[in-house]
Amino acid sequence: MKAITRDQIENWAQATVVQPKKNTTPIQSWMGIGTDTRKDLSQQLFWALKGESFDGHDFLEAAVKAGATGVVVNRDLSEAEVEKLGVAVVKVDDTLRALQRLAQSVRRQFKGKVIGITGSNGKTSTKEFTATILKTAYKVHWNPGSFNNHFGLPFNILAAPLDADALIAEMGMNHAGELTELCEIAEPDIVLCTMVGSAHIEHFGSAEKIAAAKEEIYLAAPKGAMRIFNLDNPWTEKMFVSATEQKLKGRITGPIMCFSNQESKKDNEGVSVVLFSAGTSSQGLRVKGRIGDVEKDVQTSLWGDHNLVNLAAAAAASLAVGMSAELIWRGLSLCKPHWGRMHSVKSKSGSAILFDGYNANPESMRAMLESLRQLPQEGQRYAVLAEMKELGEAAYDAHFKLGEEVGRAGFQGVWFFGPSFAAFEAGIKSAKFDKNLIISDTYKEELASKMASMLNPKDLVVVKGSRGMKTERFVLALDPVDFTAK
Repeated sequence: MKAITRDQIENWAQATVVQPKKNTTPIQSWMGIGTDTRKDLSQQLFWALKGESFDGHDFLEAAVKAGATGVVVNRDLSEAEVEKLGVAVVKVDDTLRALQRLAQSVRRQFKGKVIGITGSNGKTSTKEFTATILKTAYKVHWNPGSFNNHFGLPFNILAAPLDADALIAEMGMNHAGELTELCEIAEPDIVLCTMVGSAHIEHFGSAEKIAAAKEEIYLAAPKGAMRIFNLDNPWTEKMFVSATEQKLKGRITGPIMCFSNQESKKDNEGVSVVLFSAGTSSQGLRVKGRIGDVEKDVQTSLWGDHNLVNLAAAAAASLAVGMSAELIWRGLSLCKPHWGRMHSVKSKSGSAILFDGYNANPESMRAMLESLRQLPQEGQRYAVLAEMKELGEAAYDAHFKLGEEVGRAGFQGVWFFGPSFAAFEAGIKSAKFDKNLIISDTYKEELASKMASMLNPKDLVVVKGSRGMKTERFVLALDPVDFTAK
């Protein structure tokens, strides 16, 4: 986190700074902003944020003990409380809103390109791939992990060096209006939605409402922003049509760019990026197509055709920044899997693990199964799958259908755990699955051991479920080589 001055806090965050009387030399700046009292906060400003299960105001004294030389609060503190803390007290109307105002002001000092990325699937991989490509030629900043919400985005902006050429901002959402708020903070120069699927349908009730919420990234972006569209997803294609109409009416002024994974669109000059599979080998996915006016093919270490969407989106974003097509092609070859995303892991016993436990929804489960069909096979194949969360009333049908698809996928053994175990079991049995089947409502070590005992050297086990199911526990049970849980 960069240093921040008292003037910036007062003006940009709309704050009032109160100094304890015993401080004869009022503090004028801080080395950064912190929110975790378990970490070293020396010379930092502790920002007392409030969430569903925590309130930073309960940890003010702990923050001072951790080295903080100032605290940001929206509570009224008495003179005695200020003196007891012994550090500067920064009073704001709302700590979250103040943080967002500060980030918005800092963003306006940033001279590089800000890229906003959202999507039901693939936004984190697209962010990572975009960073991998751009950093071969530019100074790039991007958020760690999925630091992509109303808390995370401001910290991502505040951490960006002002001399960076590009800032990549992943933008997540689970309710209508959230992307509008994030765009107001980030004011992105380039925006894209990878695709629209059923993730978060529990909060929306229908795919139409999810699509409307995702479209906010295009509607709330500045008029002059570059808008990038996936022509292969029916929802984002509709957004492209709408944006084209808005541009004709002068309601948006920025350029529009498209990408596709359909080989048939390779000669369509209106599509800037077309990437498709040239086959999968033991080395990974080979990618072929056109970026701008340059046609090539490159080898990657990625698994699964679903990565073609993410690669094409990243290539388009890099093209929008101004990177040459030749350099983008070179950067594509450097893109690799990240933790929990078709992450290839070896066990000490010799079996292979394909860990895709970062998240799960019906579309990503289907993509995983399709990817497995493309992989060369030596030994037997197994699956350890867990609940797809946030599906609401659609949960039973989604897990029944998943069971059906898994039952026809050729696995030698399957273990499913999670609240929707009955739906999955009904689905897999309807597909006449007659191999090894384990069903449970929760993760259990004894069942993990039972599943692990089935694996032989050269066998492959795929592990996937929603992040909250912590499917990495099974990976750890297999005694993996060079793997760390998160």
